[in-house]
Amino acid sequence: MSWWRRLLDALSGDRRSVDFDVLPIALIHLDDAGEMRQANRGWEQLSGHRLRDCLHVDHREFIHIEDRPVWQQALSSLAEGAGFWVGNLRYLHRRAELRWVEVRLVRHRDGFVASLADISAQMPEHQQLQARHRSLSNLLDGLPLMVYRCRNNRSWSMEYVSAGCLELTGYPAQRLVDSHCLTFNGLIHPDDRERVWHGVQQALRESRPFAFDYRLLCADGSEKWVSERGRGIYSDLGDLLGLEGVVMERGVEPTMPEELVVGF
Repeated sequence: MSWWRRLLDALSGDRRSVDFDVLPIALIHLDDAGEMRQANRGWEQLSGHRLRDCLHVDHREFIHIEDRPVWQQALSSLAEGAGFWVGNLRYLHRRAELRWVEVRLVRHRDGFVASLADISAQMPEHQQLQARHRSLSNLLDGLPLMVYRCRNNRSWSMEYVSAGCLELTGYPAQRLVDSHCLTFNGLIHPDDRERVWHGVQQALRESRPFAFDYRLLCADGSEKWVSERGRGIYSDLGDLLGLEGVVMERGVEPTMPEELVVGF
């Protein structure tokens, strides 16, 4: 019996089936809405996330924002009756590392089952991107600013935050990434939050970059005036995928790498 068949039997309650954790690949079980129900240790190794932190979370939150429309289309095609879906998607590890993953997805009762195989080593372009990412990260770590990528929601949910976050806010970057306890919106002064929110939405409607000055509430209880410059990130079809930008202490204008200057 193949491990895939044994997996489906396990989800169906077959007592002969094996534990998820002994299967030689990352496995996930999603509900009908695409939220995580169950996963094995392979998922924890692939993503860097503990399973208990992933339960009831929309799985697309772990997928690179540019690949999320592909994932959503895969779920829709299976919900409409397709037998299975196979494709390569980019996942973001908890350490902000990019990984190429081969996804095999099938419909199962009232949800979905997927196997995830890390194929990054087979992708030459991935190796080049990772090298550029490491180089840029090294540059960013030495600058007194915070580079971010976030979702366009009221919390400004962060998907990536550079190490400069610690110097700027007093909080390590890991505290802000995909956090429900500490959000970037929570760091913005209450009197400035609505102005920032409406200003960003207006800029997105007009398809232009945005720039604001506002106050941050730092970890030590102090307030700090900062300047932010950012823009929307869009798919090839024009769908808004998220936001990216830089935040720095007001009056501080460090020399930034060319990669950050373009577009801002």
